[in-house]
Amino acid sequence: MTLKIHHLNASRSQRIVWLLEELGTPHEVVHYQRNSETGLAPPELLNFHPMGKSPLLEHDGVVIAETGAIAEYLLAKFDPDHKLHPRSDSAEFPRYLEWLHAAEGAIFLPGLMGFYLMNSGLSDHDLASRMGAEAVKAAGTIEAHLSKHAYFAGDTFTAADCLMGFQIGSMKTTGRLPTGSATAAWLDKMQARPAFQRTLAVGI
Repeated sequence: MTLKIHHLNASRSQRIVWLLEELGTPHEVVHYQRNSETGLAPPELLNFHPMGKSPLLEHDGVVIAETGAIAEYLLAKFDPDHKLHPRSDSAEFPRYLEWLHAAEGAIFLPGLMGFYLMNSGLSDHDLASRMGAEAVKAAGTIEAHLSKHAYFAGDTFTAADCLMGFQIGSMKTTGRLPTGSATAAWLDKMQARPAFQRTLAVGI
């Protein structure tokens, strides 16, 4: 079996590295560095997928893109006991599924758009203020949830926590994570996990 993650520094692919560490599945990490001037991924990733994005998962000759799809694939293949994803008849399954995809959906989009607008010199554009308002709404939604639940699926750590980790880590990096909040406490708890510490050793 060959399992390989094509990992770009300072990117969302760190979530898949973390998930693989939580799964304990043997794998190889292939490192790529962003262009120091443009911040873009190197063209070498185009050799594996036409979008040239990371993460990319390579497994027995099959290449899979998109973080959510990669996560679901790994869980289907390597988590038969459902340690990191609830069974479909579990009460936590709907909430787990929602947050697993929110990490690349409505929760994540405002931050991504804000990043592109800032890098394009459009921070004063009307769209930037709209995205800022959406980012505040997203942060409030996360905080309200984590004020009531220990993890994103509920009472149990799951892959949804891995995928939401990048979003919340970015909030902390950019000074948007209030000290003493439930979200900040969740992040501290995640970063103390042995698998997360191993992810740091890999390089994020």
